[in-house]
Amino acid sequence: MADSVQPGDVLDGRYSVFRLIGRGAMADVYQAKDARFDRYVALKLLRGSVARQPESFKRFIREARVQEMLAHPNVAKMYGGGALPNGQPYLVVELLRGRSLRTVVKREGRLDVRRACEYAHDACKGLAAVHTMGVLHRDLKPANIMLEPNEDGTEGERIVLIDFGFAAFSISNPTITMRGHVVGSLSYLSPERLRGEEGDELSDVYAMGIILYELLVGRPPFIADDDYELINMHIDSPPVPPSEIIDTPIHPDIEMVLLRALAKKSADRPQSASAMANELRRAMKSIA
Repeated sequence: MADSVQPGDVLDGRYSVFRLIGRGAMADVYQAKDARFDRYVALKLLRGSVARQPESFKRFIREARVQEMLAHPNVAKMYGGGALPNGQPYLVVELLRGRSLRTVVKREGRLDVRRACEYAHDACKGLAAVHTMGVLHRDLKPANIMLEPNEDGTEGERIVLIDFGFAAFSISNPTITMRGHVVGSLSYLSPERLRGEEGDELSDVYAMGIILYELLVGRPPFIADDDYELINMHIDSPPVPPSEIIDTPIHPDIEMVLLRALAKKSADRPQSASAMANELRRAMKSIA
């Protein structure tokens, strides 16, 4: 199955392909123009060699199913999809022009406390919308959170959650949850998932705690020489409070929200993404 999209091609009579803008592990991403709605979009084409792999194909379709359910300013929009004549599937999604939080931290290091909390707050709001639809993200990390200009052109930035290829709808749907596999990025996985348990919304909350820690400190709380050591740190080692690492003052209320999100027992964490967002908003009132 050869890849066949080229600049100048028109898919489904409406999507004019302009240029390749990215290559991922599974898909190539093109900038395109949707003639029906006169807007620029991103066209994600599952690479031909990957499309023959059943699990990769299921992950691609899973991403489409999740995103078409969601409509929230902090979640990437899904516009549609289709297939090329050779059978290669493609998705049509919101064209994101900003940078990932991974890029922001890599370039800038740790962020100002208010800015870090604002980003985490908005990401939690998007995550709450995902959870409301009965979906777990399961691969939250800075690379999967984009920082975008506001849609209406006003000053400011918008946090956008992306990449739902590892998402799960519910434990009652084994074709979606990929039972028996630990999916996601090891640095952001919760203790319960690393113990082989199913995980739930509070596993995503833990990942948001890791992300907020990284935004505040410039690195994740747990760094190890090998995967086994890293897993044990997630399960057993308490994180060093950011106030003991950086010289910028962090109000105790903010640090308390962060450390609660990183609790080893899910029952000790904020009990939803919405609760974490609300706790962060209240704690941010302490910042001058």
